[in-house]
Amino acid sequence: MKMYPHTATISYYNAGTTSSLGVYTPGTLVTVGIVCNIQPNAVRYIVGASGDRIGYNHHIFFPFSASEDDIKNIPDDAKINFNSKDHIIKQLFTYQKHIEVKC
Repeated sequence: MKMYPHTATISYYNAGTTSSLGVYTPGTLVTVGIVCNIQPNAVRYIVGASGDRIGYNHHIFFPFSASEDDIKNIPDDAKINFNSKDHIIKQLFTYQKHIEVKC
């Protein structure tokens, strides 16, 4: 039995830049491929910053094998794609040797 039997892709856009003339240039798309363990579950809830309940259906674990800078810069609206579907990342925890994602 493999510890990380699944694969997924995390995608998000880097922050855009504004020139001295005020012209905005959108950021580039960043994609990070990961090997992971995807655990589906019944709807569970996390408490958001404003105190609202946010439901999530999947708990995902993966090792720190992806580029550390790409993982540290993942914004709140990032998406993770597995089973040919996009899911929005609701919460991401970075530990010393692995990362946990709720989506």
